[in-house]
Amino acid sequence: MQNILDSHPEILGGPEFLHLPGIVKLRRAIHKSIMCKYINIICTRDEVDSYLTSFVSNLFLRLADQNECKLYSEKTPENVLIFSELIELFPEAYFIQVIRDPRAIVSSLQQVGKRAKEKNIQHANFTANISSSISYVRQCFDAGFSVAKNGDPRILTIVYEDLIKNPDRETKIICKFLGIEWNESMLFPGEKKHLGESAITSNSGEVWYNAKMYNRNIDHEEVHKWKTKLTLSQQIKVTLAFEDNPDLIKCGYDFTLNSLEQANPIRLKLAYFFIRFGQKLYRGASRVVRNLPGISIFRRVLASCSRFLG
Repeated sequence: MQNILDSHPEILGGPEFLHLPGIVKLRRAIHKSIMCKYINIICTRDEVDSYLTSFVSNLFLRLADQNECKLYSEKTPENVLIFSELIELFPEAYFIQVIRDPRAIVSSLQQVGKRAKEKNIQHANFTANISSSISYVRQCFDAGFSVAKNGDPRILTIVYEDLIKNPDRETKIICKFLGIEWNESMLFPGEKKHLGESAITSNSGEVWYNAKMYNRNIDHEEVHKWKTKLTLSQQIKVTLAFEDNPDLIKCGYDFTLNSLEQANPIRLKLAYFFIRFGQKLYRGASRVVRNLPGISIFRRVLASCSRFLG
């Protein structure tokens, strides 16, 4: 999505800034100190917001102006966790929430963790195992959907698989949302050099992307790549984690058994039953023993079961 946007002549897509969540965290802390009347004689909430907004805007828009672009695109994934506060701080900004099959996201995160481990590079906690990836993805979905449900016209939700399947239609929707003319160059993001490439490829040890992965045109053949990258049990664990998510179902995602790789239908059904039953058993046991004294050994066993069952 970032490279598609960056391919439009009026949009500049830079490297992931990474620090907006930290800036918002600082904002929360200062606001709290003002509310407690610790520093209220130094500044007001509005003054703090004005300073932080100017700081960020000057960084981004200066670079956009230097490249003669009308809009600047910032795509750090964790931004979705602070959507509501970013909307409050930047009333003139547009927000695009990109939704993708959670099994594809978890699969991608697991591949990142695997590459990092092979290269002996410290990896993000949410790439450590299936459970941590599921938890992180759920957190991001919950944050994004909760804000999008407010009906703010500055938020657009795009389904990744729709974008890949029909990029002409979806990019026109995006341009209409942003108030700019559609440009055909958006359909060929692999044909342009992007400023964010080195930060997320060579400068990151090629854990997230290598140059070939990064500089691609739109490719629909990898939409279901997760079916070959995740084991059957992993596919089932992620499917069960999101099967009751009404927002994802509304986006058209299928979390039934039919959506999984079915080289052996009997094996699939048995694995599905075992994992589902095991998860229910674990949750029930957890509720029973959670507050009982003197059973730390059982808690450790349950924690081990949790990691196994997702």
